[in-house]
Amino acid sequence: MAGIGFRLKRLIVEDTYSGWLRAHLYGAVLSAGPWLLSICTLGTLALLSRNLIGDTAHARFQAIVVYTFTFSLVTTGAAHMVVTRQLADELYRGRIGALVVSYRFTLGVTALVHLGLGTLFYAFCPGLEPTLRLFGVMLLVVVSCTWMVMIYLGAAQDYASVVAAFFVGNAASLLAALALGRYLGGSGYLAGFLAGQAGILFVLCARVEREFTTLRVPESVDLVRAFARYPELIAAGVLYNAAIAVDRMIFWAGPTGLPIAGWFHASLYDTPIFLCYLSVVPSLAIFLVSVETDFYDRYREYYGVATKHGTLRQVLEAKRAITVCLRDSLRRLLVAQAPLTLLLMALAPWLAATIGLDRLQLGILRCGLVGALLHVLCLFGGIVLLYFDRRRAAAEVAGLFFAANLVFTLATVVLGPRTYGLGYPLAALLGCAWAYHRLEQTLEDLEYLTFAAQPMAPEAPAVEASPSASA
Repeated sequence: MAGIGFRLKRLIVEDTYSGWLRAHLYGAVLSAGPWLLSICTLGTLALLSRNLIGDTAHARFQAIVVYTFTFSLVTTGAAHMVVTRQLADELYRGRIGALVVSYRFTLGVTALVHLGLGTLFYAFCPGLEPTLRLFGVMLLVVVSCTWMVMIYLGAAQDYASVVAAFFVGNAASLLAALALGRYLGGSGYLAGFLAGQAGILFVLCARVEREFTTLRVPESVDLVRAFARYPELIAAGVLYNAAIAVDRMIFWAGPTGLPIAGWFHASLYDTPIFLCYLSVVPSLAIFLVSVETDFYDRYREYYGVATKHGTLRQVLEAKRAITVCLRDSLRRLLVAQAPLTLLLMALAPWLAATIGLDRLQLGILRCGLVGALLHVLCLFGGIVLLYFDRRRAAAEVAGLFFAANLVFTLATVVLGPRTYGLGYPLAALLGCAWAYHRLEQTLEDLEYLTFAAQPMAPEAPAVEASPSASA
């Protein structure tokens, strides 16, 4: 995604305030597009249509959508990390044609696997009409494929069409759900939402096909070997996405869970935690547009010196530049996010009253805001570890985050309502602390890791200039 970040950064250079705003708006959608706009769409539907299909039907619809986005992240986590790494390797080697085969194979397997998982889940889930089961399976396939196609859009670097697809597709979801819900009830509501999400997927797939098939003829690629080669990335992807979902799952299954239909539950924890996720969207945009691009420049300079026979002094100076850049980037993220978090915590009573949260949910919201801030810092540390190919360290961070969120959230449920919401920030704090501990170790031993702990690959062959090659 750094390639897209560089393109967005040009908007800031080319223009003034409007360029800065456009760059960060694009960055927000690109870094959090699927779930960000879907949350907004769900919120709008809740405001406009409770009287249209009734509370029970609306609760079923919302539970199906929330479960779909939550579990599709976990089930695609392993493939997401490995495919991303494989894509980066192919780009480095200049094998653009391999991306076509990789993209088609990945999307086909993702669709088939989630078709099977969805069919199994909905076949045995009681209390749902046949049409809801059918559309639920289709939505799982569409959302899972959307997560995967986003990887290849990072290589395509066409941020404008991605942003347009998400905005238009979610607007179509909103309008189609309202229109079909009026005549078909809850099933039409879900069908309309599905139609818009499917439209997003088809547009994104068409964009990737057009980008890569015009560049090179397809080349062979061995994704199975990549899965065998990167077990740490499989663990990191699954554990990280499971860590995001596990606290909600505990509240669904615990005494706070409200049965909706069959295996579907909701809880008082859901709405506050989704609001907390929205609070860090500005930081995700800043990371994509500014932080990652600045770090990537220093990163390339360091390995440029190392691979082109620079002196020890030059290597150490480049390492110092990376360290300074990382500390400055961390400071920028804190300066951007911490005041916003504090402001939202101060405004939390007003926000709670506006959207109808009770006092217990208000406490969860305040705890979650702190957790989301720490979560972003943990994510930043994990991404930087992966830049340095510290796959095991990244898996450790994800594993600790998951285990801590599981244990602490269970503890809060046992201890009672006064502690609800504390599990997430405590888990994020532990994950963040371990991420930066491992990052400090990496920077301290960077020369050893560069020259002794891994083989030095030959310089990548030159490739003709293209949007994808610049990623």
